[in-house]
Amino acid sequence: MSGPNDGDAALLSLRGVCRSFGTTKAVREVDFDVVAGTVHALLGENGAGKSTLMNVVYGVHPADRGTIAIGGEPVRIESPRQALERGISMVHQHHQLIPSLTVAESIALASRNTPWRYDRRSAALQVTRLASRLELELDPEARVGELSLGDRQRLEIISAIDRDSQIIILDEPTAVLAPTEVEPLFDLLRGLADDGRAIILITHRMREVFAVSDAISVMRKGELVATLATSATDPNQVLDLVIPQRHRLAETSSAPGVAEIEDVDSAEGDLNLVAAHLRPGRATPGPDALVVDALEVAPAPGTTGLCGLSLTARQGEILGVIGVEGNGQHELVEVLAGIRIADGGHVVACGEPQTRGRLAPHTAVVPEDRHREALVLDLSSEENLVLPMLDRYSSVGLLSRSRMRADTRAVIEDYAVVTASATAPTRSMSGGNQQKLVLARALAQSPKVLVVSQATRGLDPGATAEVLRRLRDAANAGTAVVFIGSDLDEVVEIADRAVVMYGGRIVGESADPDASRDVLAGLMVGADRDPARD
Repeated sequence: MSGPNDGDAALLSLRGVCRSFGTTKAVREVDFDVVAGTVHALLGENGAGKSTLMNVVYGVHPADRGTIAIGGEPVRIESPRQALERGISMVHQHHQLIPSLTVAESIALASRNTPWRYDRRSAALQVTRLASRLELELDPEARVGELSLGDRQRLEIISAIDRDSQIIILDEPTAVLAPTEVEPLFDLLRGLADDGRAIILITHRMREVFAVSDAISVMRKGELVATLATSATDPNQVLDLVIPQRHRLAETSSAPGVAEIEDVDSAEGDLNLVAAHLRPGRATPGPDALVVDALEVAPAPGTTGLCGLSLTARQGEILGVIGVEGNGQHELVEVLAGIRIADGGHVVACGEPQTRGRLAPHTAVVPEDRHREALVLDLSSEENLVLPMLDRYSSVGLLSRSRMRADTRAVIEDYAVVTASATAPTRSMSGGNQQKLVLARALAQSPKVLVVSQATRGLDPGATAEVLRRLRDAANAGTAVVFIGSDLDEVVEIADRAVVMYGGRIVGESADPDASRDVLAGLMVGADRDPARD
């Protein structure tokens, strides 16, 4: 693999690029080069400016100052349309899709080669061809609004590849892909780079960085602090650049249940860039706090629905629910949240049955899609924080803004949320900081049952460790935590007990997830084996 200092002319070159939002300087005097024929990883904590910088390149947020050059030619990019015309595509962390269109229509809409008259059959064949090339499954006739989060991400990736762009930016592209789908994507990215394209990969996952990249750049507080050849560095050096205070934090974190940001095994490569080691001191699980019995939900495009799913979560434990996207996890969360009414079965939380179409009793939910299901993006942080708890802040029908503001300031400080102010629209925050806000709101409700789906998706290493620590603290305090995820390594690390969802039902359970890791991995993809049930 070539490095950043091989003397090759940059296909994309930024000089002195700045971008501010009000008084917040999101990108500060950045110089950044990407060479044709390489995969360039861009790393940094949440709010470091990675996505903002790439949104400048893509024309979503035109630069306030600085220059952009493509192939040595200075260009001005003030809209995504201009970026596309200049051969730049971007797969966003938060999807830019039209829910009413089909998969085939979405790709045709974004394609450079769509004829003036839409040919449904040809469009469907193009989707099939592209999906086959990526080794993905995607129904050309499925409506975008009916797709799972994972399928929407797959659609974005396929659409970017279809445009045949010379510069392709991917913001956390594997966050919702199954482990078996990641390697084919990497093979495709390497093939695109070998054809002379420049690939920019924003990720928090160390294994991805060292598996596919040629060069690594690290941003911190809006500045580009380092660019290294991947072959000339190692995971721990990169982690020190991303989180320079990690060793100091580890030295001061000595209480039981605290997550330490440990060294990464450079030989194996950790999937999450950070190993969150949870020390002994876990509370002994108590009686059943959540009982889900024989839930039935009809399947829909991109998902299996629920087929008689049953599980229990006990007080003081973290129950890991592992599965590849599309195996009913989303429906399970929606039923527990009261958003979806199950066709059959029932839910009991803390001895109280769930009322039809209502949130399960004593339960708080952190859904997987923070934009569509957790936040009102045009509202401020303080407004979003109090939405499920308005009775705490209201008197005779009036909200106490001073109490809202004080509690929001405390959350921002406690969770290290990076935002311009407590009154700024939530859409102005990075995805990771939005996720911190959603988790803080759930924990502020003091639930007896906490359901979290893809809790660390889009979080930087430090934030990931902090989220896992807070979930462990909640369990130690007696909360039943249901941790739903598709990252086997992460679920095994945090869970006291694990179950596997496949085909809309529980197909296996283990009281020792670490010892059963290989069996659990097999069950995730439909292997006909079951770990011992204790």
